[in-house]
This record gives sequence, C-alpha cells and structure tokens, in this order.
Amino acid sequence: MKNSVQPETKSVRASLQFLAMFLAIVLVFGLGGSLILAAFDKVETHSAAPLLNPGVLFGGALHFIQRLFQVAFTDSNPFGVPYRNFFLVGLATTIEYCFISMPLAIVLGFLLSQMHGSRLWIVRAPARALVEFIRNTPLLVQMLVIYYGLIFLPQWLDNPFTAGIATLTINYCAYESENLRAGLGAIDRGQTEAAVALGLGRWQTLRLIIVPQMIPISLPTVINDFIYMFKDSSILSLIFVVELTAQSQALVRHFPFNTWQFYGLAAILYLVLSLPLGRLARYLEARLRSRTFAQGRDLTSLTGIVLLSSIAVGLVAGLLAGETMWARYGMPLQALDSVLFTLTLLLAVMVALGLPVYVIGLLVPWIRRPRVAKPRAPGGSALPPSIAIKG
Repeated sequence: MKNSVQPETKSVRASLQFLAMFLAIVLVFGLGGSLILAAFDKVETHSAAPLLNPGVLFGGALHFIQRLFQVAFTDSNPFGVPYRNFFLVGLATTIEYCFISMPLAIVLGFLLSQMHGSRLWIVRAPARALVEFIRNTPLLVQMLVIYYGLIFLPQWLDNPFTAGIATLTINYCAYESENLRAGLGAIDRGQTEAAVALGLGRWQTLRLIIVPQMIPISLPTVINDFIYMFKDSSILSLIFVVELTAQSQALVRHFPFNTWQFYGLAAILYLVLSLPLGRLARYLEARLRSRTFAQGRDLTSLTGIVLLSSIAVGLVAGLLAGETMWARYGMPLQALDSVLFTLTLLLAVMVALGLPVYVIGLLVPWIRRPRVAKPRAPGGSALPPSIAIKG
C-alpha cells in the first residue's frame, strides 16, 4: 500500500512544481511586458500618473494593445488610406528583395566555394580574397559604396532596386560560400574517388553525389542566413527603398502619436516572416535526412526549382507592391539588369582584389628563393662552368 501511494504523491508534487514554475514565468514576463507597454503608452499620451501604480500599469498596457489592434485593422490616415496598407506594401517589398537576393547569393556562393577548392592558384586566390573582404567589411559601407560610389553609371543600371539586390546578394554570397564549403568538406572524399573510378565527370559527380549530400548539411545555416537577411534588408531604407522599416519610419514622422504602435506592428511582421522559416528549416532538415524522402529523388534539380520559385515569388511581391522595377522605371527587365549589375560588380571586385594577390604571390617565392653560391677555386676565382658542375 505504501509503494502504491508514493508514486502518486511524487506525480502530484511534480505537477504542482510545474504549475508554480509556469505561473512564476507568466507573472515575471507579464509584469515586465506590462511595464514596457505602459511606459510606451505613457510617453505617447503624456500622462503624469505614476507608472508603478497597478491600475496605471495594467491600464496603460491594455490601452497600448488596444491602439495596436486599431492601427493594424481599423485606423487610417487623414486621406482615408488604412495604415495596414502601408505595412503590407513594405512587407511585400521586403519579400521581393530577400526572395530575389537569397537564391542569387546561394548560386554565387556555390560557385565561389568551387573556386575556393580549385587546384589552380589563379582561380583560388581571388575567390578567397573576395570572401574575406566581404565578410570583414560592414554591410552598410558596401551598400553606400555600391549606390553612391557608382553614381556615374546610368540610372537604369544603378538605381535603388539594382543596388539593393546587388548589396544583399554580394554580402550574403560570401557567407553562403563558407556554409556550402563546410557542407562539401563534411562529405567523405572517398565518394568522389569512387565516382571517378566509375567514369563520372566532375559536374556529374557534383550533381548526382556531392550536392544531394551537401544540401541536408548546409540547409539549416542557409535558412538562418535567410532569416538574417530579412532583418538586414532594413538598411535599404537609406537608399530610398520603401521596405517595411522605411514604411514604419515614414508613418512615425507623420503620425508621432502612434510611434510605438507602428514600430510594434513592424516587429510583429518581421516575426511573422522569421518564425515560420525557422520551423521550416527544422522540418526540411528532418525530411531530407530521412532515407524514405531522399531515395529516388533528384535533390539537385529540386533545389534549382525551389530557387527559381523563390525568385518568382519575389517578382510577384514586387508587382503587388508597385516597386521601383515597374512603377518607377517602367522596365520589366529590371530584374535581369540587377543580375547583370551584381555579376559585373562581383567580377570587378574579384579582379581588383586578385591582382595584388597575384603580384604578392609572384614576388614572395622570388624573395624567399635561396641563392646558391658559385664554387670558387682556392685562389678566389670562380671555376669554369664545366669544372664547377663536375665538382
């Protein structure tokens, strides 16, 4: 009887401990969140009531949440345009830039990873120099150089859209190069040797053997970088790209009495973009690692379809947002111009960084080359070449 009661007592005690911990977490986060929201509301309403008063605290938090819902669903500007329309346009613009830039960054990153692993020094050196240069310089500086430093280029080639795509693509292709290179390095080299023994060429080996095994390894880090890109795209507001952060700042300037509601709604939309991607990364990783899913599937072709679909989603989002590509410049081929602009910049930077590396690489072996002393006769004069060689 004693043994049967003891497990029940332990179970009840564990349940009570869990309930107490849950209530403590809710209380701490509820008080902290209420304090922050009430402080925002007090700043906006210019209230002189003491913030630590429980009635003022929870009343201010509830009032802030009420105003947030009104901004998101019912309120509009003096011209009758709902606030939510501005946020939807900014959200579509953010999706446009990120869904176009990330596939390009992955493809270029894969090419850089192949150049990085090349046996030819003339191919390997500029790729390494480019990756190190991009990863060790700020994204903001890169964007300003691309947009303002190349102002001599025609506007159809260097404009906010092409500069934004080029900035995100070039910056992230350096990081994706390292991610994909790590995925390639995790694959046993014996598989490549076996493919060569079977008579497969280099590209056949990559497509059929290497890339399908690299995808599950590199996928989580690539999707994490995709999430980072959503947040990094906010700096494009400095070059007149009207994305989500720019829309929020414009609304704050015109309607400062809803400042924190606008910023709060923008933060919620960034969460809406980021959290599903994190879940998707874990789901796809589990699916790709399962033999039942990967068996009989061409993962390389499937990845290409996904990347093209992502670009298509970005183009559709740009159409819905009325972005610069069609609304401002009236050029349906602006997307191709952005790709051309990105590739031209990438090659120019590789050449500019590769030339010093080539020069240094040619000079260093010559400087370090040991000098062989010529043999001399006992009297001090140099021996004839034939005698010197025989000796």
